Amino acid sequence: MKALVHGAIVALNVGLALAVLATSAPGRYADAHVERTVLSAPHPALPWAPPVWHPGELSVLADLDRDPIPAARPPKVRSPSALVVDLDRGEVLWARDPDSPRTIASVTKLFSALALVSTSPDLESRHCVTWEQWPSRPGARSKFETGHCYSGWDFVGAALVSSDNRGAFALPAVAGEDYYAFVERMNDVAADLGATSASFVDPAGLEDENVATVRDVLKAIVAVSAHPDLSIAASANGWTVEDEGSALALRRSRQLITTNRLDGRYDTLAAKTGYTDTAHYCFATVVRTDRGRTLAAAVLGAPTNSARFADVRALVDWADEL
Repeated sequence: MKALVHGAIVALNVGLALAVLATSAPGRYADAHVERTVLSAPHPALPWAPPVWHPGELSVLADLDRDPIPAARPPKVRSPSALVVDLDRGEVLWARDPDSPRTIASVTKLFSALALVSTSPDLESRHCVTWEQWPSRPGARSKFETGHCYSGWDFVGAALVSSDNRGAFALPAVAGEDYYAFVERMNDVAADLGATSASFVDPAGLEDENVATVRDVLKAIVAVSAHPDLSIAASANGWTVEDEGSALALRRSRQLITTNRLDGRYDTLAAKTGYTDTAHYCFATVVRTDRGRTLAAAVLGAPTNSARFADVRALVDWADEL
């Protein structure tokens, strides 16, 4: 697979039209601002079963709809929506406003990546980028160059590791689907996961209409961490993109670095950041701690870049002590 490394946040109305160049060998794969947790009766069991398109173990997702266990000393976080879960025990340990839909920015890419793998794509097939709808917002950047060709792995890795928006807009072509059909698939995949408040209008998270609750986001990050292909990229500290170039250019590699600033503090099983002026700073992750605990945490709407990572660190460290 790819040697890993990213960083790029590309812009509004980034559309990408892609043409398939060639296919090679088969691919692989509680109220806001209230610190006290109030215990209420658990939600009734839902008629839910893991989706057939996902090969990993997802039975724990049903447990994520439960209310938190009592917490005598809740964690201190600044984000208006936050959630931390013990995946080994299937326990929601603490929550703040877990069920209010919010715009989620590039955390959307978790759902677009899941939509992609639901089609059983050939990630080794290569696709060429065209000029159509190149990012026009000032400062918009991408590692993918118009006229150059890349594999499905390149696009998936760039989207999840470095949050490359053009990488996310390539996923419909990798899936072999029309753009709008792919976005509808994202909504279907969210429903399959029990992320009932999630709704999407683009695969990168550029539009404010990409919304979900922090509980929905936690289900998506857990599903990504449990997928044998997506977990490779979602847990990586970087990614290598193999640029075939145009017909006249030589092949070259580009190194992308993760946007996850907690990388190295824990054994990361999956992570995804997101930011827009409306969503503010978002972050979701699944980690294994030094004590052997498997914990998932997510925050939406953090006031600053550093606050989102500090909040998730506070949630994980607090949960690890329970």
